[in-house]
Amino acid sequence: MIPEIGNVFLIFAFSISVLSFLSANYSYYADTKIYDLSKNIFLVFFLLLASFLILEFSFLTDDFSVLYVANNSNPNLPAYYKFSALWGGHEGSLLLFVLIISIWMMVFSLLSSYTKIEDKNLVLSFCYLVLLSLLGFIIFSSNPFERLIPIASMSGTDLNPLLQDFAFTIHPPILYFGYAGLVIPFSLALARCFNVKEGWTMHIRNWTVLSWSFLTLGIALGSWWAYYELGWGGWWFWDPVENSSLVPWLLATALFHSAVVSNSRKIFNNWTILLSILSIIGCFIGMFLVRSGILTSVHSFALDPERGLILLLITLMITLYSFFIFFKSDVSDNNSINYSIVSKEYFLLINNLFLVILAVIILFGTVYPIFYEIFSGGKTISVGAPYFNLVTVPIAFFLAFFQGYGVLTKWSSSPNSIRTFSITLIVIIFISLTFSYLVFNYLSLFNVIGIIMVSSIIGGVIISALRTIDNKKLFFSALGMNFAHIGIAVTIFGIGVVSSHSSSKEVILEIGESTTLSNYEFTLIAEDFKEESNFYSQIAIFQVENQNNGKTFDLKPEKAFYPSSRSIMTESAIAITPKEDVYISLSERLDSGEWIAKIQTKPFVRFIWLGAILMCLGGIFSFSRRLLFR
Repeated sequence: MIPEIGNVFLIFAFSISVLSFLSANYSYYADTKIYDLSKNIFLVFFLLLASFLILEFSFLTDDFSVLYVANNSNPNLPAYYKFSALWGGHEGSLLLFVLIISIWMMVFSLLSSYTKIEDKNLVLSFCYLVLLSLLGFIIFSSNPFERLIPIASMSGTDLNPLLQDFAFTIHPPILYFGYAGLVIPFSLALARCFNVKEGWTMHIRNWTVLSWSFLTLGIALGSWWAYYELGWGGWWFWDPVENSSLVPWLLATALFHSAVVSNSRKIFNNWTILLSILSIIGCFIGMFLVRSGILTSVHSFALDPERGLILLLITLMITLYSFFIFFKSDVSDNNSINYSIVSKEYFLLINNLFLVILAVIILFGTVYPIFYEIFSGGKTISVGAPYFNLVTVPIAFFLAFFQGYGVLTKWSSSPNSIRTFSITLIVIIFISLTFSYLVFNYLSLFNVIGIIMVSSIIGGVIISALRTIDNKKLFFSALGMNFAHIGIAVTIFGIGVVSSHSSSKEVILEIGESTTLSNYEFTLIAEDFKEESNFYSQIAIFQVENQNNGKTFDLKPEKAFYPSSRSIMTESAIAITPKEDVYISLSERLDSGEWIAKIQTKPFVRFIWLGAILMCLGGIFSFSRRLLFR
């Protein structure tokens, strides 16, 4: 009976969302006043929260009469994984997503200030449009409270072993906060098309940077999870689902910078609105790719084609509705504003174009196999890392290069800044190349490209900070931006070093045998066995000696077996040193007792995620500062 109550709450939330959307639109077209619709979102939030908690209760009490619970849990599953199992599948993760959308709407209602209730209602109406679309999809096609009658088993199918990990408990919610947050700038942009002008660019700028921060952290957590959980030692695989999260991130990055120009200079207004629409469309396209089953990925949900078709129709509906409003609107720029090629406006526009081109190229490479299979009569093709690296690295290079100029230059025109920056850039590149050669003893083209990218960003940030250090107001206003840009530079540095200086070796060892890699000696010294409530594992114990200083440490990679799902998982072992990660993963144990293992060293790989943390902190600081001192 309790799951049925959760379903009723979903229906109530859907009904209120429909009525709120219709009421706001009727009020606008009929030019009549209605009550503040932000009151409704509090009710919708509590209904969705209650529904979420009821489904959570079903997991924690092993209610296998609920089909979704039976497909994603097991009595032997630890309680903390039962909690996170709710978003381990399609239906539950969608419920979490709509709950997070309602949280964003509620926070926006509390923090936004409009002199006219009708304007706020119109903004919320577009949020309700997205919310009711997804709620309808959940209720009629992806209901997490669907009953399993008769109960086929009292043990359940179990949660995917890949998802039985700490990072998974926080990665999807944080990523969903990033996706859901883009609903706010999307709604603000559409409301601007209806002539809601009050602070629209400021709101878009602020809410975009906050959702961008969550997206950044969510993507970084996913990368970190893949690095240590999948056993390959890679941090990015150009997987379709990874690409589906990267595309909205790139568009949101472009949107924030465009909104900065629109807010400060009253230009690029149509471009800002278009990017707001494209960002949410990018999220829906990603949702379709992940949940339709048409692309293979370790992250994707197995779904039937009907659900994928419904998601595609929702995506098309949102897209057509948004573009209809956009092209029908009459939004203009301030034509009195002039700017030269050597100006902040120009460099931000260039960076915007590069970001959008990068997003389009990545999306094209992701969906190309689908269209190839359709139009080639069933033939398949794979688009992997070689394509993405070839087309994205040159664009990313110019993006980072011009970013430094964008940070440094002033509005309208600043020719002297270019001269100063160019001299500084040459000095920083020279110092960086010298440092790189001293550390790694050689230079490659990839090194040089990475150093120029990092130097461009750091150079711009340093000069910008030095210029404003005497003006506390300007210094702190740019602090969040500088943090984020430094974070990008740190991430690029980590990517460049780990891509060009990693070492790996596949070995076959029996107990007592040794091998060497990158000044480390690896000796297989013993085996062990571990049994937990829902799995057991074989452990190979390696003693690792640093041949430079004689220090030793043990690494214990595992091969785990999950009886409920009959799955075998690789659990890598990683030692973190100041310079690099030492990484071991097991392949298999031979009948002769030997282990096939892959050993790797990953210099400065942690800088990839350190940079993402700095980006996130910079974005949050920027949002909170503007919120507190608006």
